[in-house]
Amino acid sequence: MLNVAIKAARAAGSLINRASLDVDLLRVSTKSPNDFVTEVDQMAEQAIIEILLTAYPGHGILAEESAHACAKNSEYVWIIDPLDGTTNFIHGFPVYAVSIALAFRDQVQQAVVYDPTRNDMFYASKGRGAFLNDKRLRVSSASAWPSR
Repeated sequence: MLNVAIKAARAAGSLINRASLDVDLLRVSTKSPNDFVTEVDQMAEQAIIEILLTAYPGHGILAEESAHACAKNSEYVWIIDPLDGTTNFIHGFPVYAVSIALAFRDQVQQAVVYDPTRNDMFYASKGRGAFLNDKRLRVSSASAWPSR
């Protein structure tokens, strides 16, 4: 399931990268004050949903940009933010990501955060640790505050 989420995140990231070349041509709508949505958010979300439901047609979907609800009674639910950082994106500030998680019985089991501008893939599986581009992430042993 993690590999499918990574595939979906990369597909959405590819769409986002292409759109970032012509941000000034995008249609932008306001959901609420300082909360925007673009056609890229919607296209990326649709690409993610298509990949996930092709692999797991019985799974549920909780998506930020649509009321897409599939298999509402499924114990598996994909949680999707196709363009986390839309405001940065529309202002040309390259700090945004694709976020996808999978919950089983309301407990997150898998999570992926993909930064398409840097091609950085963060991912984690419950009980197996977190990784950045296949390198295990660990808590630093460095002290946060210098001793006096």
